[in-house]
Amino acid sequence: MEKKPGILVSVIITCYNLEKYISRAINSCINQTLPEKQYEVIVVDDCSTDSSWEVISQFQGLVTAIKSEKNGGVSAASNKGISASSGKYVVRVDGDDFINKNFLHTMSEVLEWNDDIGFVYCDQIVVEKDLSRKQEINTLDKLLDHGAGVMFRRRYLDAVGFYDETLRNREDYDLILRYIKNFDGHRLRLPYYRYCKRQGSLSSHAEQRQLLKNEIDKKLKSQEELKDE
Repeated sequence: MEKKPGILVSVIITCYNLEKYISRAINSCINQTLPEKQYEVIVVDDCSTDSSWEVISQFQGLVTAIKSEKNGGVSAASNKGISASSGKYVVRVDGDDFINKNFLHTMSEVLEWNDDIGFVYCDQIVVEKDLSRKQEINTLDKLLDHGAGVMFRRRYLDAVGFYDETLRNREDYDLILRYIKNFDGHRLRLPYYRYCKRQGSLSSHAEQRQLLKNEIDKKLKSQEELKDE
């Protein structure tokens, strides 16, 4: 896919069977205070079996829509979007989440003016199943747990590698751990990401996620030990 000149931020929205939520996610990303020529929105449908693709297609011309031929999981869908992106910075938004209108402008400004910062992440509003909302401080430990509301420098993603496509859960944990070994992050104390909790979402599978966390820790530790030999 041909790269677009002048793009500052690439937004990657991943979607699998989110027909009820995906238009909200897209609308929040295309209605930003950052000048529209400075960002792009790439929506990757991970071979949904519901009407998600039909909804996404209605935004043709406003977003770049990519439909996977087979379901590969969030990691594979994210990597498709990143590979197609042109931006200096990259942020991923889950198809059932959404963002504040100032998210792209403010987050990118932090990176533009601070060369020593490798990535920036913000606080969030957690939207519960009953639609009640609460603000949540996004500590690094919490970020490692859910991976939401992060803007990366694209060249640093190229350096550490993208998402591990063998992981269908905890992919953010793995990527951010690899990233922070080399590049520092900064927390922006503004609740600009809207993180939605819903029944059946990956974040609700606590036992499975803990097992994967242990496996990732073991894998990364083994890799470090091999480097030291």
